[in-house]
Amino acid sequence: MAFAYQVEMKLDPEAGAERLRRIESWCTDWQIGFRVFETLDRTVRVGFEAPRFARAFHSHFGGVVVPIDDVDRAMGADADAEDAYDRLAREYDFEA
Repeated sequence: MAFAYQVEMKLDPEAGAERLRRIESWCTDWQIGFRVFETLDRTVRVGFEAPRFARAFHSHFGGVVVPIDDVDRAMGADADAEDAYDRLAREYDFEA
């Protein structure tokens, strides 16, 4: 599962953009692939492909390491929702 190792952190409304630039710079300097997932309330999750990258990020920037079970559950729910959408799209497929 790609980018399943995640660290969640709150961003200050005034300094959030600068913090994201520092995160991008740090990951680029260390040649670490990452993805930023936006959540609610100025909170973001930064996802990595390996747990060691998430631990290094957490050590450097702080935040909260998201348990892999939570990520698996959320991704499973997304897949279930997408399957339901696809099923409904097939059922109501028509040409206008």
